[in-house]
Amino acid sequence: MLFTLAIILQVRAATPPLPQRIVRDSGVIATDQRVTPAGFQSVFTGRVGGVRFGDQASTIWVAAPGGLFQLSWATNRTVAHGAYDGRAGVQGVAFDPVTNRAYVTSIGRLPAPNRLPGEKEKPGARVIAQVRAFRTTATPTTDSAPKAAALAFRSDSIGDYLAGAPSVAKRRNATGHRPLVVPLPANDHLALFDADDGTALGGVALGVLPVASVTSDDGATAWVSIFGGRKPTSRDRAARQCCDPRAEAVRVDARGIAERGSVARIDLVSRQVTATLEVGLHPTGLAWDQPRALLYVANGNSDDVSVVDTRAGSVRGTIHVAPFHERRIGLAPTAVALAPDARTLFVALGGINAVAMYDVSAGDPSAARLLGLIPTGWYPTSLDVSADGTMLAVGTLLGVGAGQGEASGHPGATGSYVHANRGSVNVVAVPTAAQLLGYTTSVAQNNRLTLTRDAVRDVAPRRHVAARAVPERPGEPSLIEHVVFIIRENRTYDQVLGALGRGAGDSSLVMYGRDVTPNTHALSEQFVTLDHFFASGGNSADGHQWLTQANETEYPYWPLYYGRSYPSEGEDPLAYSSGGFLWEAAQRLGKSVTVFGEYAPSPRNEKTEVFRAVLDEWNRRSQLPAGHFRKRFAELYNTRSEIPSLDRALVREYPGWTMGVPDVAKAEVILDHLRDWETAKTMPSLVMIILPNDHTMGTSEGWCAPKACVADNDLALGKIVEGLSHSSFWPKMAILVVEDDAQDGVDHIDGHRTVALVASPYARRGAVDATFYSQPSMVKTVELMLGLPALSMYDLVATDMRASFLDAGAVPDLTPYTALVPRQRLDEVNVKVGSINGPNAAARRTAARASARMNFSDPDAAPSDRLNRILWHDARGWSTPYPGVNRALFFPLSVHLLDEEREDREERDARGPDRRAGSRR
Repeated sequence: MLFTLAIILQVRAATPPLPQRIVRDSGVIATDQRVTPAGFQSVFTGRVGGVRFGDQASTIWVAAPGGLFQLSWATNRTVAHGAYDGRAGVQGVAFDPVTNRAYVTSIGRLPAPNRLPGEKEKPGARVIAQVRAFRTTATPTTDSAPKAAALAFRSDSIGDYLAGAPSVAKRRNATGHRPLVVPLPANDHLALFDADDGTALGGVALGVLPVASVTSDDGATAWVSIFGGRKPTSRDRAARQCCDPRAEAVRVDARGIAERGSVARIDLVSRQVTATLEVGLHPTGLAWDQPRALLYVANGNSDDVSVVDTRAGSVRGTIHVAPFHERRIGLAPTAVALAPDARTLFVALGGINAVAMYDVSAGDPSAARLLGLIPTGWYPTSLDVSADGTMLAVGTLLGVGAGQGEASGHPGATGSYVHANRGSVNVVAVPTAAQLLGYTTSVAQNNRLTLTRDAVRDVAPRRHVAARAVPERPGEPSLIEHVVFIIRENRTYDQVLGALGRGAGDSSLVMYGRDVTPNTHALSEQFVTLDHFFASGGNSADGHQWLTQANETEYPYWPLYYGRSYPSEGEDPLAYSSGGFLWEAAQRLGKSVTVFGEYAPSPRNEKTEVFRAVLDEWNRRSQLPAGHFRKRFAELYNTRSEIPSLDRALVREYPGWTMGVPDVAKAEVILDHLRDWETAKTMPSLVMIILPNDHTMGTSEGWCAPKACVADNDLALGKIVEGLSHSSFWPKMAILVVEDDAQDGVDHIDGHRTVALVASPYARRGAVDATFYSQPSMVKTVELMLGLPALSMYDLVATDMRASFLDAGAVPDLTPYTALVPRQRLDEVNVKVGSINGPNAAARRTAARASARMNFSDPDAAPSDRLNRILWHDARGWSTPYPGVNRALFFPLSVHLLDEEREDREERDARGPDRRAGSRR
C-alpha cells in the first residue's frame, strides 16, 4: 500500500464557522426531553465529532464540520483552527502530550451511494479516511481565523466511509516507532502509523465495525472496541446487514437483534490480534487504567460498562448503569473517561443527555458506586478529563437542537430545517458533592425519571378503573381493541397544513395544500389538529427505529452505518434496539398483529411501466374482479423479513417501502384484507401500514409528478380511513397516522415538526391539541391502548396522547369518514427531459436530470437538500426563492452538492453554450 505524508500550513481564506456561546433561537429537543447543560457551553454549526483537552486545562480541541478548533473555553475564543476534508471521525480526536499535537480523523467526502462489501467503487464516489496532526503555531496572522500547523497522514489505501477514535503511544516500541492507531469502522480494520513522521506501519484485520482505540504508553499494545463483535462462523445464527448477498453478516440472537460486541487486544509489534473478549451490546468508547490493568468499555445497547482485566485477558465484571427506578433500555452509554488518579469514572449517557460519575477506586466492578449525574447538551458522545483532574469536557452530537433558517441573501421565507444541527461542547468543573446533588436532580427532572433515592411512583394498573380510550397506566382497561398505525414519509407540518386556518401554521411554507391533500386536511379538521407533533429523528434511518422500537441506537444516531447499509427498514441487525419491537411486544401478550410492509426490506424493483400499468388498473378498478390488486401484488412481491417476529406478521403480497406502485393500489390490498376480517368477524389488535409515496420521486422522468405522488398518498390514506370507519370494528378502533421524519422541507417552528393525525370514535372531534408530542408519544399511546409494556426509556416517560381522546364515560361519535378526491390529478407524470420547454426550462431540465440520478429505491437515499429544492420549486414555482435555512454540514447518504453541480455543469457544457443561458444560477 502506498502512503504519503505531507506537512502543510492550514490558512483559512475566510472565517470558519466559529462557535457561539449562546443561541437566540433555542431548538426543539425532539425526543421530548429538556437539556440544561452544566458549565461553559460552546455551540457549533453541525455535529461535534469529538473533544479533547490540550496541554492545559484552559484549552480544548474540538472536531466540528468547520474543522478542528483549539478553543479557549472560558472565553469561547478560537486559539487556532485547522481545516480538514469532510466529516470528523467517530470520537475522532486524540491529544498527544509528547508533541502537543491533536490528531483528528476524518473522511474526505460523503458517500454516493453506499458501497457494499465486494462492490466495485463507482467513479467519483470514493471516500478516503484520513488522520491529521495539528499543533498551534506562533506564526502571526492577519486572518480573522488563526491557523494551525498540520501534519497530514493520508492514503487512498487507509480505508473509506468512516474513521474511528484514534489513540497514540507515549514511547517507541520494539519496532522503533511510536504508534498511532486508527480504527476503520467500514473496513473492519485498524490502521497503524508512526506518530512522529506519519510513516505507515500497516494494519490489522478486526471484527465487525471497530470504533474506538486505546494504546499503551509503551506502544506495545492497543485495545479496540468492536461494535458488532467477532465475525460469524457457519455455526452461528447470523443475518446480513443489507439487501445484497455481498453485505457483511452479523451474529444475531433468536429475535434477529445483533449479539454482543467485543474488544480486541492487538500486539503492535507483531501486528496480531492476541485476544478477543465478548462484552456488552454495541461497545464504543474506551478508557484504560493502565497501572491497575483495567479497561472500561461503554456498551450502548445494554446500558452498562464492561470492565476488562487487561493483564489477565478476561472480563472482570459489569457496571450496570441504573440511576433511576425506571428500568428500560435507552440510557445509551457512548463514551467513558477516567480521572487522572483513576478513582472516578465518567460515563456519557447519550439517551438522557447526561454524564454519570462513578467511584471506581476499589477496582472491583461490583463495588462501583454511582456518585451522581451531570446534565449536558443533546446526545453526548465524547468525553475528556483535564490532566489536572479539575475539568470535564463533553461533546454532543445535537447540542441545543436544530437552528432557525437564515435568508442567506434570498428574499424568500425562512424556516427551521431538521439537519441544521448545532452540536455543542460543555466544559464543567468536576462538581463537589453538593453541586452534584443539584445536577443529578436536574437530569431526573429533564427526563421525567425517578431517582433511586426518591419515592417510587405507583405505576401498577389500578383495579376498578373506568375504561377509556387511552388508559393512564399500562394494563388498565381500554375502549380500544384495534389500533391501525399508518406511517408515511418526510413531510413537515407547514409543508402540508401551514394554511389550515387553525393551529400554528405558516402559509408561506405550504407546498402541498388542500388541493393536493384534502384528506389530510379534513382528518385534521374533523378529528384533532396536532400542531406540535415532532419526529424524533432526522431521516428514515432514525424515524423507523423510533416508530417501531421507541428508541434509536448509536448505529443510526451517530451514524455508524456508512459503507455498510442504510438502516431505514429492518435489514441491519446492528440498528435494532435490545428492547425489541412494537409488534413483538403485542405478540408476546397474545395480541394478533398484521403488518403491511412497515420495516420490511424494500423490494428495489421500481419500474415506471409497472407504476403506470397499476395506476391504469386502479382507474379501471370498477371493471376488475374483486381481489384483483391482491393477486396482482402477489405476482410482484413476496415480502419477507429476517426478524422472526416481523416475518410472522407480514402480509406477503404487500411490499416493503417502495414507490414502485401507487399508494391507492396498496390501499385496495388493505381494504381487501378488511373484507376478509369482516367475513371472519375478527380483526387484528395491531395493524401497521407503510404508505410512503408522499416522499415523491422528485421530477424523475416517467414517474408521478411530485404533487401527483403526494395526492396519491393522500387519497390512499383517505380511502383506508373511510373503509375502516365504515367497518363493524370502528366502534372500538383508533387510527394513528404519522410521518417517519420531516427532512424534506422546512417549518417555521422546528424542522422536526411533522404531520400527525388521529381518527377514532373516541377522538376529540374538532379539537386543536397543542401538546408537545414526539414519536415515542404515539408509540406509548398504542401501548396503553393495547396494554403493552414500554419498549424503552423514551416511551416509558413520553407524554401519551390522552389529550386527543375523550375522557372516560364520554359518548363516542361513530360518524364514519368519507374520503375526498384531490383536485390534483394522480396520473400527472414528469415529462421527458428533452420535452421540457417554456419558462425556466433550463432549471427544470437540470432538476429532472438530478432527480434521475437519485436513489429512490430506499427511504431517504436521495440527497435531501437537493431534492427539497427541486420539490419546492416544482410546487411553488421556479422563480419563488427557496426558504433560507441554516443548512447543516451533515446530510445522510447525500452526494456532495458540489459534485452534483459539477455533473450538471459538465452536462450543460456538452450541450453547448447556447443551451446554458437561463441556468438556475
